[in-house]
Parts: sequence; C-alpha cells; structure tokens
Amino acid sequence: MTSHTRPSQSFKSARPMGVGKALSNLALATGRRTEALLSSLRRPVRNHHRLSLVEEANELRNFASAYQRTDPGFAADLMAAADRHELANEKA
Repeated sequence: MTSHTRPSQSFKSARPMGVGKALSNLALATGRRTEALLSSLRRPVRNHHRLSLVEEANELRNFASAYQRTDPGFAADLMAAADRHELANEKA
C-alpha cells in the first residue's frame, strides 16, 4: 500500500484590524450616514392631492377591473367594497 502526502498550504494569519483603523472606519460610516440624513431632510415636501370619496371608490373599481378575467370573485368583492365605501361615507 502506498500513501501520498500533499504539501499543506500555508495561510497568512489574520491580523487584527487595529483600534485606529476601526475608529477610522466608524468615523467614515458615521459621516456618510449623517450626510444621507441631512440630504433627506432637505428634500422638498410634496403636497399630495387628497382624493374625494368618489375618486377613491373609482380607483378601487379600476383596480378590480384588472382582476375581472383572472379572479372574478375577488373583483366582485372589490367592487362591493368600493360601493360600501361610497355609501357609508355619504351617510356620515
């Protein structure tokens, strides 16, 4: 019986990063996060148009029509929900 021995690979030992490098990376990440936060606060605020009850119901009906062929039961439930939404809020 013969045996073959392969030379083992030598790997460099992992060196710790060091406190200075870790603090440098932390400062860089903190700076990027702060910059992103400040830029998000400077974004213009968009005034969204509030839909009326009729417009909301009509949007739901349009959404329901997309499911009419594939899932008619779901589409009918959505249509009924749009009707209830319109009627319930007219009484209020």
